[in-house]
Amino acid sequence: MPSAEITIQSLPLPTLMLDADLRILAANDPALAILSLTANSAPSRPLVELFDIAEIAIEPTAESPAHLRSIPTRTHPPTPFDIAIARLEDNSLLAIFLDASPRTTLEAEVRKLHDQIAELRKSTSRLTEVSSALTSAEPPSIVGSSAPFLHMLDQVARVAPTEATVLIQGETGSGKELVARAVHAASPRARRAIIAVNCASLPESLIESELFGHERGAFTGADQRRLGKFELADNSTVFLDEIAELSPQAQAKLLRVLQEGTIQRVGGTEDIAVDVRVIAATHRDLAQRVQKRLFREDLFYRLNVFRIDVPALRDRREDIRPLVEYLHEKHARRMAKPVLPIADRSMRRLLAYQWPGNVRELENTVERATLLSPGPELEIEILPSPATTSAANRSQTSVPRDVLLDLTLDQLQRLQIVHALETSTYKVFGPSAAAAKLDINPRTLLSRMDKLGIPRPRELKASQRPPRPSD
Repeated sequence: MPSAEITIQSLPLPTLMLDADLRILAANDPALAILSLTANSAPSRPLVELFDIAEIAIEPTAESPAHLRSIPTRTHPPTPFDIAIARLEDNSLLAIFLDASPRTTLEAEVRKLHDQIAELRKSTSRLTEVSSALTSAEPPSIVGSSAPFLHMLDQVARVAPTEATVLIQGETGSGKELVARAVHAASPRARRAIIAVNCASLPESLIESELFGHERGAFTGADQRRLGKFELADNSTVFLDEIAELSPQAQAKLLRVLQEGTIQRVGGTEDIAVDVRVIAATHRDLAQRVQKRLFREDLFYRLNVFRIDVPALRDRREDIRPLVEYLHEKHARRMAKPVLPIADRSMRRLLAYQWPGNVRELENTVERATLLSPGPELEIEILPSPATTSAANRSQTSVPRDVLLDLTLDQLQRLQIVHALETSTYKVFGPSAAAAKLDINPRTLLSRMDKLGIPRPRELKASQRPPRPSD
C-alpha cells in the first residue's frame, strides 16, 4: 500500500512516517505530543534528534520490523519507548512507539522477585549448612537427635544468617565452641575464618593486648606493633570463650566495640573501625555475676541479644549410645584398631552415670576404652572425675553402687589399675608411681597389667619408659 494512502492520524499509538534517511514525513497527534513537536516543526526532523539513538542496527522489512527497546526521548525528563519500524512498499518507514515504562516497571518487579527467591534459597542453604556444620565436624558433641539437642540446633539455624550477637551458655565440656563454629559456618561471614579466644587462659595483664592489639612501646617487651584478635577478625566472627573471666577494663573496651564498632590498641589513641560479629560463651551464670557486680550490666545486655543454651549430656541421655559409637569408631580408626560392639554392661554404666564433664569426659572415657579394651566387646570403665571427689557432688556424679556391683573382679582390678596409672602419669616405678599408690611391687603390677590386657607404659608413651631397676 503506498504511503500516501496511509492515514496515520487514525492510529491510536504514537506513529511517525519516515523517509529512507529516518527523517519525519508525517506524525500523528500522539507522536507530536510525546516529542514536543507541532505539525509544522515535525517534517524533515531526523529521528536521531528526537530519540537517544545513533543508528538502527537491524534492517527492517514489512515481514520483519526492527525492534528497538527502551529508547529514551531527548525531552526532559526523557521517556523510554519501545519502537517498531517496518519498511513499506514505497521504501518509506512506519515507526510505531509504545511507552516502555510499564514494561520496565514490570521487569524491575520480576527482577526483585528473582532476587527475593535467590535470597530465600540462600537462607535455606545456610540452614542446611548449620546442620552440616553440626554433623560433619570432628568434635564429639555433634551427634544427637534428642529433643534438647534438636531445640539447640533450631536456635543455631535461626540466628546464624543474622548479624546478631550470640551468648552461648552451658557446662564445661558440653560443646560450646562447636556451637559457636556452627553459627559462624552458616553465616554470611563464613568465607573468613572464625577467630577464637579463651579469655580464661590469658593473663589479665595481656588480655587487652591480645584482644585489641598494641602499639610499639606500649609496654615492656612491645618492640613492634601487633594486631589484636578483633582486627584479625574484621569482616568475620570473634568467639570469646569464658567471657565471664574478662577484667573490668577489658569489659569496658569490649562494650565500646559492640556499641561503636571501634577499638583502640593498647598504647594508641587512634580509633580503628572493625566489622566483627561477636559470639561469647561461658559456663557461669552471667546474670548472677551482674548482681554480684562482677560483670558489667550494660555489657551483659549487649551480649545477651540471642542466647543459646547447650544441654548437658545427662539431659540428653538418648544421645549417649550414638555418641559412644561415633567416638569409638573415630578413635579406633586413628589407632588402627578394630571397631568392637559395645558391651551391654558397659552401656548400662554409661547411661547411669551423671557425666559432670559432659561430652569431653565421655570422649576421654571412650578413647581410653578403645586403647585398652582387648575385645571381643568394647568394655568401658568410668574413672572418677575430679568432681566426684567432692562430697557435695558425690551423690550426683559418682558411679552408682548398682553399677559397681555389676562389675567382675577383673574389671574392678582394671578400673583400679588404670586409675592409678592415669593419676601417676603412667609411671609404674617410683615413690609416687602407680605401684606405690596400689601398695604392690612394681613387677607384680606389670604382671597384673599383662594378665588384664593393660598395655605397659612404654606401649602408651615411648617417652615415659619405666627406669630399669638396679640389681
